[in-house]
Amino acid sequence: MKFSKYLFPILAAVGLAACEMDREVYSEPPVDGYAKDAAGVNSLLMGAYGSMHDVLYYEWAMTELRSDNTRMRINNSNSSESKLIEQLDQSTLLSSHAWVDKYWTASYHAVACANDVLASIGVVDDETLAAQYEGEARFLRALNYFNIVRLWGPAFKVTRKLSAAESRTMQRVASSEIYDLIEEDLRTIVDNDQLPGVHAAADLGRAAMPAAKALLAKVCMTRYAPGDAKYAEAATLLRDVIAAAGDPQSGAQLVPYDEVFSIRNEMNSEIIFAVRYTAGNKGVGSPFGGLFGPLNNGGNVIIGSPKHYNFPSDDLLAAFKKNAADKRIAVSYAEKYWNATTGKDVSARYVTKFLSPVLTEYDGENDWPVIRLGDVLLLYAELTAELAGAPTAESVKYLNMTRERAGIPAYALADFGSLTQFRTALREERRLELAFENKRWFDLQRWGVAVETVNDYLLDRESAFYGGYGYVKAIAAWQTMLPVPLSVININPDVAQNVGY
Repeated sequence: MKFSKYLFPILAAVGLAACEMDREVYSEPPVDGYAKDAAGVNSLLMGAYGSMHDVLYYEWAMTELRSDNTRMRINNSNSSESKLIEQLDQSTLLSSHAWVDKYWTASYHAVACANDVLASIGVVDDETLAAQYEGEARFLRALNYFNIVRLWGPAFKVTRKLSAAESRTMQRVASSEIYDLIEEDLRTIVDNDQLPGVHAAADLGRAAMPAAKALLAKVCMTRYAPGDAKYAEAATLLRDVIAAAGDPQSGAQLVPYDEVFSIRNEMNSEIIFAVRYTAGNKGVGSPFGGLFGPLNNGGNVIIGSPKHYNFPSDDLLAAFKKNAADKRIAVSYAEKYWNATTGKDVSARYVTKFLSPVLTEYDGENDWPVIRLGDVLLLYAELTAELAGAPTAESVKYLNMTRERAGIPAYALADFGSLTQFRTALREERRLELAFENKRWFDLQRWGVAVETVNDYLLDRESAFYGGYGYVKAIAAWQTMLPVPLSVININPDVAQNVGY
């Protein structure tokens, strides 16, 4: 696909101004001259939310698969899709990698959709509504750029529709400039109170103020070091998000873990921002049951021909099983399923967190949580310890909340003789609490341990599997960044490629 096309896509007309976020097809009306009033801008905004479906379709492969959480199901497969997974799994990919190209395309499409909304805000007469629509578009743009900059580093800074000539000659800008844009978007939302604290039931799924504050806190904790004043700003932001979620003081006050992801309890109080899906052959069903479900299961797990992608690693399962009573195990993955025809269990390891019964293949009901309370609680536990330079009663309290909910032993402050020991426990807890939610890779990057963790995983902790290849090598720092897709280089040969590619 040409670079100019995915910087400013021409959207197909559907003609629906969707408001109920999981009950109507996301509309993608033609942009030029379409938005004549608030209803038109809302339609553009629904298209911007809908663009997140394409982003999430491959995000697991850019994040979870490249971490120590998941891997290929079998080694040395010769299928074309298996080779794509193998290359991401082992960081041996080239700039021609098809899935990297698709994720890049989807991410910039989402940015372009947000830009289209921002360019049309002037036609909204109601100042409060105009501010809200602007805030939602800024949130979506910031979210996508946050992922882009963490996966590629320097990126194209696109804040308006570009001509074909401009897109063929523009250059990537420094990561710091992309982070500046992200912060500007999020601080504009927060400082100007552009979003409501919560949306009405029909609009659940639209970004609200807690989502913007949580995302800004994540940006501060990623971009800045603990000694920086902007790192410390995240404390106030996270406290506000926790307060908005009911200010829980223990794990008993949290939504039970199995209910967090249940299709019978969508948009519960744990969910701060989610990408919404709905079954029913509307074109907006969740594909992840089909992508992650076990091969050849005969409809005993999910109908269709599931791909069995995102295979949970031996290493992750070993981490979970340190506490066999952990309630998150049954929700997160399975190691077998019941074959109703034979009356026997079938051994098969697969992700279950986003799997629900479907009537049509790739048409699930499950929403995808992008930001949720468990994530925020653990970020706050981490931040309070880092700011103090040692674990505190407060940091241990918030670390323990997710453990209490999971039904596993809580820590005492006396269990930690140093900040290093607390970090180890906190990082392990984040891994288990947020398994398969596309957070692990970004955490490893943020902590500055991606290279050492992945190398230890590939060459030691998971060597029983990777040894079957016979050629797995340690990764280098440059391999933590993805390559700029070859399709972009072909259109604009002067674009700087990431080091090593």
